[in-house]
Amino acid sequence: MSEPQSESARLRATIDRLRSEVEGQRRAMRTRAVIEQAKGILIERIACTPDEAFSHLVQLSQDSNRKLVEIAADLLGTAAPPDGDEPASFPAPPSAPFPGPGESGPAGDGPDSPRPRAVAAPAGGDFAARYHVAASALASAESPDELAALLTETALAPLGVGAVALTVLEPDGALRLVASHGVPSHQLSQWQRIPPNMSLPLTDSARGGATVWVRRSEFASRYPDLKGEDLVPGDTVCALPLRTGEQLIGAMKLGWPGTFRPDRPTERYLSALARLCAAQLLRVLAPDEDEAGVPVPAGEPWFRAVLDALLDPVLILHAVREPEGKVTDLRVAHANAATVDLAGRTGQDITGRLLSELYPGMVSSGTFQHLLDVAASGLPYEGEAEQYVEIVGGAVHGSTMTLHATPFLDGVLVSWRTHDEQERREQQLAQAQRLAGLGTWQWEVSTARLDCSPEVFRLLGLPERAASGTLTPAEAEAAVAPADREAVRLLAERLLAGHASATLEFRVVRPDGIARTVRAIAETVPGNRDGEVLAVRGVIQDISAWRHTEKALADTRARLAEQVRQTAVEHRAVRALQHALMDVPSSPPAPNLDVAARYLPAESETRVGGDWYDVLTLPDGTVLIVVGDVSGHGLRAAAGMAQLRDALRGLAFTGAEPDRLLQLLNELLCHLGADFIATAVCGRLDPVRRTLTWARAGHLPPLLVHDGVARYLDPPVGPLLGAHPAAVYRSAVLALEPDDLVLLFTDGLVERRDEGLDRGLERLLRAVEEYKVPGIPGCLDHVLRRLRAPNPQDDTCVIGIRLA
Repeated sequence: MSEPQSESARLRATIDRLRSEVEGQRRAMRTRAVIEQAKGILIERIACTPDEAFSHLVQLSQDSNRKLVEIAADLLGTAAPPDGDEPASFPAPPSAPFPGPGESGPAGDGPDSPRPRAVAAPAGGDFAARYHVAASALASAESPDELAALLTETALAPLGVGAVALTVLEPDGALRLVASHGVPSHQLSQWQRIPPNMSLPLTDSARGGATVWVRRSEFASRYPDLKGEDLVPGDTVCALPLRTGEQLIGAMKLGWPGTFRPDRPTERYLSALARLCAAQLLRVLAPDEDEAGVPVPAGEPWFRAVLDALLDPVLILHAVREPEGKVTDLRVAHANAATVDLAGRTGQDITGRLLSELYPGMVSSGTFQHLLDVAASGLPYEGEAEQYVEIVGGAVHGSTMTLHATPFLDGVLVSWRTHDEQERREQQLAQAQRLAGLGTWQWEVSTARLDCSPEVFRLLGLPERAASGTLTPAEAEAAVAPADREAVRLLAERLLAGHASATLEFRVVRPDGIARTVRAIAETVPGNRDGEVLAVRGVIQDISAWRHTEKALADTRARLAEQVRQTAVEHRAVRALQHALMDVPSSPPAPNLDVAARYLPAESETRVGGDWYDVLTLPDGTVLIVVGDVSGHGLRAAAGMAQLRDALRGLAFTGAEPDRLLQLLNELLCHLGADFIATAVCGRLDPVRRTLTWARAGHLPPLLVHDGVARYLDPPVGPLLGAHPAAVYRSAVLALEPDDLVLLFTDGLVERRDEGLDRGLERLLRAVEEYKVPGIPGCLDHVLRRLRAPNPQDDTCVIGIRLA
């Protein structure tokens, strides 16, 4: 062997030896930590020295022929760890072994069983022992992936867990994958970041702060939008929130390759492990935290500097949750330098306190609930300018503010802006004058000068030189239309003569030639002596648009009245035509045939459409049954309906089959260039042979009820009528058993604007099947009661036939 190769081999051997020593030291540290905790419990319970406690443990180990660390772990399992990050005290029944390779689980499951193997949970004493072993192991982890591996090895593998994923919350509510064990590489590459609006077990657990269990058989129904595989594979998966104290930092997901049935101690054990893992995850991720415990980026100095540079106050609030995950309050985790609340308290004064305690007025006004909803739902809250009132230290504080809130990590980021009352009122007044075309003026009698607001100059179209705020009476009179100047002079004379107020409408002509109609309202300012007038003040408003609107409204009312009259005439004509065309024969078309039909018009008279049906006995004893729908509404649709019905009746007497009838009808419409299209179902019923031969043209298929079970007939080929002259139609033949019911209907029975057509068709199936009383009329009435208000925006036709 060459010298370089020999040197390389020695280096690899040295590295392997050092790695083995480090791993051995880690295992020794974990074992030593468990033994030291057990010694501490014995020292407290039997008042002995540390050496005596160790000797007692050794004696127990020898008597039971078990390892010293197992004895120490069992002893720790009988002690009650503190609440929070450690599990509650588990009872210690006789130890139940974990199922090993090839061992059976519950009855019926085994290595050769075709069903997924059920995994048994360890006994309570094993839970406590494994928790403390896991605590020691996780404390030695130096990276997130090592943390996930140690968690699986020491605490989760005996439960049958095959895969683990750890995620942390990002500021926008998304989850970022930081560690995993047992997850395939292609899954890891696809799930590095989970958006906040995506519904998955991990996001549900992180958003709600509660544990989520899902089995493979339930996954498709609970998460229908997921395409492909989820992050953690398994027949049973569990997502748990990662929480340290009241701070939720992310979520953990576990996957079992077989069926896993958790009991209450198992769920408590997993929750305790999640808290333990959360604390260690923060350590290995090495976040830069401030005194309030805010994780990255909220605790980063650069992030706090950005917030401090803002002019508006900003608060970062952490969600305070109940054990089951419900958000009950918000705690101030950080406040920027601009923060000063209604009572004058700065950010330093309110940091670390609960929002409900700081601002009870916010709780009573409902704003506090809006903020809780932001933390729970992840949806921002955009408030408007509102009056906020708080009582702090017995003093009442109030101000008008606009408050905005957005989800941020496990909490809310809130900012607000206080509005100065005087500034707000001035802006509102200027905006109101501009929008209303309203200007104010005052005429000083002694100086013969008019002080005007800027809107007066814009209204009169005066040049910019006059926008200094004053006008002379001569300049004001020159802006008035010549025909109205005398009326303006008389108004001025009446006011100077002692009238308290006056109103006048007149026209002004702007320098650009545009004439406007204005209304002036004036009142006098009396002096100290009787009859003395110091000034006249008032407002002037552009009412040109009002006058134009009044004229347009008058014209529109006249046109609408005429349209209403014409619509009523048309409506009566359509109704008369429909009633004349759509009637079921008073006597049965065939001796053993029952036929019933119903027609419901649209609620709006302007929506009366072209839905129609027909029942006609042909010379050969067969019965023509048709349901159709013409596009459009009103008299045009009704006329098209009549045209189709009469044409189809004439063609039916040729003896042609339904597909040929629809083909001829389509060619007729295309040849005539009709300005409408139509759909139809055409059937020829042979009562002797008990067959229904039918074809369709773009229409919904008939519904067959046989032995109380309803189904839709498979539709043959058939496009819309009037769409293409070379359209091809096909017929289908249905053999009818005694008491079979066939329903033909138009789309108004099942269509709704706010849902898909499939839901309406399914609703019709259920309505027909639940009606058990014989008789077609009763069945049709039942269907209409269930489905209609069927469609108030469209007509509805339905016809039923039954051979006895």
